[in-house]
Amino acid sequence: MGLLLTRLLTAFESFSQESSVSKILMLGLDSAGKTTILYKIKLNENVQGIPTVGFNVETVSPIKGVSFTVWDVGGQEVLRPLWKHYYQNTHGLVYVVDSNDRERILMSREELFGILENDEMRGVPVVIIANKQDQPNALSTSDVADLLCLHKLTSRKWFIQPACAIKGEGLHESISELATLPSNIVIIICRKDTNTVQYIAKQDCVDHPTIGFNVETVSPVKGVTFTVWDIGGQDKIRPHWRYYFQNAEGLVYVVDSNDRERILESREKLFGFLNSDEMRGVPVVVIANKQDLPNALSTFEVANLMSLHKMTSRKWHIQAACATHGEGIFEAMKELFSMVKENKKKMR
Repeated sequence: MGLLLTRLLTAFESFSQESSVSKILMLGLDSAGKTTILYKIKLNENVQGIPTVGFNVETVSPIKGVSFTVWDVGGQEVLRPLWKHYYQNTHGLVYVVDSNDRERILMSREELFGILENDEMRGVPVVIIANKQDQPNALSTSDVADLLCLHKLTSRKWFIQPACAIKGEGLHESISELATLPSNIVIIICRKDTNTVQYIAKQDCVDHPTIGFNVETVSPVKGVTFTVWDIGGQDKIRPHWRYYFQNAEGLVYVVDSNDRERILESREKLFGFLNSDEMRGVPVVVIANKQDLPNALSTFEVANLMSLHKMTSRKWHIQAACATHGEGIFEAMKELFSMVKENKKKMR
C-alpha cells in the first residue's frame, strides 16, 4: 500500500477503541475530488474516471479487527437530494471542497449546512478537505473556512485540512481528525506554535497551522487528565474564539517570546476574552514560548508587557518554555492543574 497507508495506521487505530466498524460519509459538489481521495487512501493510486453517478463504497482494514467503510456519494446537482438516504448510522463526515472553484464555494456552503441540519447528522464530527491546494488560484484554508462559515459549527467538532488528493497530501491528517470527540475542559488559544506545545505533551509533533481546532487528551501527572482544545490563532479565526469559552476550567495562553512587534497585540487579545462572562475567574497559565531564541523576551519582560499584574481576580502563572525541545510544557500543565483544582474547591 506504500507510505500513505503506513502513515494512516495510527489514525485507524484510534477508531478501534470505539467500534469495530466506522462508517464515514464523503460528500461534496461534483468534481471536488472525492473519488480521487477515496482511491488514494484505498490503493495509493490516482484513479481517473467519469464522475460518480450513484456511489462508491470501499472498506479499508489496515489493522486486525478494524473496518473503516467510506461511502463516496456523487455530487452532481441531480444527485444531491439523494444524499439524505446515506446519513443513517454515520460516524463521521468528510466534506470535500474544490479550493479552486471560487464560483461555487457559497453553493458548497449551502449544501454543507443542509446536510448538518438533518437530525441523523446531529453531532457528527466533520472534516473539511480543502482539496486542490496545488492549483495557483486555490483559496487558502483560512479563506475556505471563512467563506463556508465554519465558525458557526458550535455544536460539533470540526476541522479543515488543506490537501492535494492526487499527491496524497493531507489525507491521513484528515482521517485522524475524526478519531475523538472529547469534552471541553481546557482551552489553548495562541498567537503561534500551539500545535508544537500541544503535541510535545503528546510525545509527537506537527507543523501545520491550526484552522479550526485540534483536540487532545493529555495526562501531565498520574491520575490527572486534561482535554485540551487548541484553537487557531490566525486573524480570521480569532473573532470565533468566544464560541469555545463555555465550560472552560482553565486557559493556556501561548506567547511567542521572540515576536516583539506583536506582544502588545497579544496582550489586547488576552484581556479581550478574559473580560467575557464565561471566562470569569478561570485560572490562566501564560506560556512564554521560544525561549531558546537569542532575541526572546524574558518571562519577566513578557509578564510586564502583558500587564499580567492586572489579573487580580484570578489565579495566573507564567512559564518559560521551548516547545520544540519540550522544556517547560509539563511544568505549565502541572501548575494549571493545581490552580484548576484550587478554583474548584472555592466554587463548592
